[in-house]
Amino acid sequence: MKTIGKCTSPIITIGSGNVEHILEYDGEIQIGRKHIVTSYELLGGSCINYSLRLIATGMNVFPIPFIGKDQCGHDIRKHLVKIGLEKDLNKKALQFISSEDFLFPNIQTPKAIIVVNQGHRTIFSQGLSIRKNIEEHFQDRLDCLSNLVSDNRGSVMIGHISIDGDKHKPGIISRKTINTYFNKLFLFANFGNSQVKHGIDFWIEDLGHIDLFQLNLEEIRGFFNQSGRNSSLNEIIKFLREHSITAVITINRFGAIGTYKDGSDGIVLVWPLKIRKIIDPTGAGDAFASGMISSLNGNKHFTFKDFLSAVVEGRDWASYACTTIGASGNCPDKKTLDTFRKKYSNASHKLIEIIKPNFAEQIMDIIDNAY
Repeated sequence: MKTIGKCTSPIITIGSGNVEHILEYDGEIQIGRKHIVTSYELLGGSCINYSLRLIATGMNVFPIPFIGKDQCGHDIRKHLVKIGLEKDLNKKALQFISSEDFLFPNIQTPKAIIVVNQGHRTIFSQGLSIRKNIEEHFQDRLDCLSNLVSDNRGSVMIGHISIDGDKHKPGIISRKTINTYFNKLFLFANFGNSQVKHGIDFWIEDLGHIDLFQLNLEEIRGFFNQSGRNSSLNEIIKFLREHSITAVITINRFGAIGTYKDGSDGIVLVWPLKIRKIIDPTGAGDAFASGMISSLNGNKHFTFKDFLSAVVEGRDWASYACTTIGASGNCPDKKTLDTFRKKYSNASHKLIEIIKPNFAEQIMDIIDNAY
């Protein structure tokens, strides 16, 4: 796959931000026993993961992470500015990040502990401590962007937003974002638990305004179960096709399934690269999303061929992420990614397949039984 050129189209990233304490242990974990671990302190959360990966490859990124005016929030902003300066980030984007208003005054930045063990990870995370005026501050950030980002071309990435789980105002931030930018910029969404818990029926109108939707297999099953719908993979794909929802379903370390609009072009099976060892899958889904958005470059009218290129790019970014510790501790530049994909693409027997829906049913049944 050819190298992606420098993207001048702005990318707005919206979602969580946190400090991650990662404990790595290669042996067998036994409850009640002492374990000597290797520890790391890194940054994470969907907005931060998207932003750092995209900035590393030369993208023009405007992040809105839900982080507070505390030491952790200041540290996250400082790191974003540092990486932005190193990667020659757009001056307007650097000013947006450097602004005092970048931090939310009524939020305590959450922390997470992640245990990485033999290629698997277990996450213990704090809930977002929310007080008041979050919506107002978020609107102020959107208003600020209106002077920085034109409506002609660009992307908006919606990640996990804890405040959307509020039962009194469910989905408030995601819906505000969608209503602000649909019919203007390319809209992408990869919901977290706070959004998924409302179910597919709650979000169906909003998904009609989103250009590309992503969840992993466990999440999308829960998404359909919450609305009392059949959550078999065949039924999920059928529903997405009937509603012309372009979507990617990631399947842990075993690749992804994609469907484009009404699905008439076929079901896309994206096979994983045969990397030697999976070190840590944390943040691989966010890396997959970032790769796709970098490929589509704000094009709301992308074709099926564009979609295929995007999911392959996403697969490569996610595969690289699995070879490093943390969600965004090691974000490669374009040259590093190209070297990685050349090495492992040649070693992989099959990269991508397009199968007519009626022939894909058996494969999806097998995946259902396996997971």
